[in-house]
Amino acid sequence: MRIGINCGHTIMGAGCGANGLMKESECTRLVGYALMEKLKDAEVKVVDCTVDKADTQKEYLTAVTALANREELDWFISIHFNASAAHTGQGVEVYTYKGRQYPEAQKVCGNIEKLGFRNRGVKNGSNLYVVRKTKAKAMLIEVCFCDNQKDVDLYHRVGAADAVALAIFNGICEFVTKQEILEEKEQNISFEEYVGRIAKKDWEERKIMLPSVVVAQAIKESARGMSELAREANALFGIKKNGWTGKTYIKTATEQRADGSCYTVKNTEWRAYDSFEASILDHNTYIATRSTDGGKTLRYAPIIGCDNYVLVCQYLQECGYATSCNYAESLINDYIENYNLTRFD
Repeated sequence: MRIGINCGHTIMGAGCGANGLMKESECTRLVGYALMEKLKDAEVKVVDCTVDKADTQKEYLTAVTALANREELDWFISIHFNASAAHTGQGVEVYTYKGRQYPEAQKVCGNIEKLGFRNRGVKNGSNLYVVRKTKAKAMLIEVCFCDNQKDVDLYHRVGAADAVALAIFNGICEFVTKQEILEEKEQNISFEEYVGRIAKKDWEERKIMLPSVVVAQAIKESARGMSELAREANALFGIKKNGWTGKTYIKTATEQRADGSCYTVKNTEWRAYDSFEASILDHNTYIATRSTDGGKTLRYAPIIGCDNYVLVCQYLQECGYATSCNYAESLINDYIENYNLTRFD
């Protein structure tokens, strides 16, 4: 797969974009280059279609499309931040040629919506030069409104450029091609298939955690193996140290309160592993053994051996596995049922 990424607008001068509470051209580069790194890590061929300087707007647009059309791209993606005359606009929207509802474009909108932004949908972008003139399928992503205080605050609260880049990456990439997975099969194997095989085998041997739920958690918590924890610590699940005596990785945690608001905890220690498989097996062991009273009671007792995925997801939330208010609902609707993960059960 070859994907062209355009960090929208020039740095200054002609075509430099909106300058609200955040400067659009600076934000597009932070998101765009973070997205490029994630794609490269997944062994996707990336073409940088960013143009920093131009004498006129027309010169800028022509240069961008020339970069995009030099190679046979599967996708051309242009990153932007919106603005409105009254500074009241909010949310994410994606523009495609003739408003085509590409699944990838819809997923990008949906993933950014999950960060808390209003989903304004996939719209007709035929009048936009880079959408109309590029040969490849194209989407122009307006991440949020850089001149609206609520959008700007939310953008920083959820993780800014890296969180948005991850949401976009997860929207356009269905397969991971990390070497660890390639070694499992001569051809590329889907991330859920890789995790599903290990989870199913462990379920047959230990009957701890229903495979469909394990796969759903891994996809959700690691962005299909491309989150920072997955890349740097081989951790597919956000399990904090909690008595762990092995390797750890330090990273800020983002938690959610009951009222839906979020907060961060810096220098949080997370469990780290030598492989994805070790992460999956430890996750199940953690579910089977986690106790806060010296082993008298097991925190996740209702989950162990339960073969109903709806109940397992509900128990995870009720037992406090995650602070996300819609964690169970998301596992069920967005992952297990959406990707037919019950096939692993």
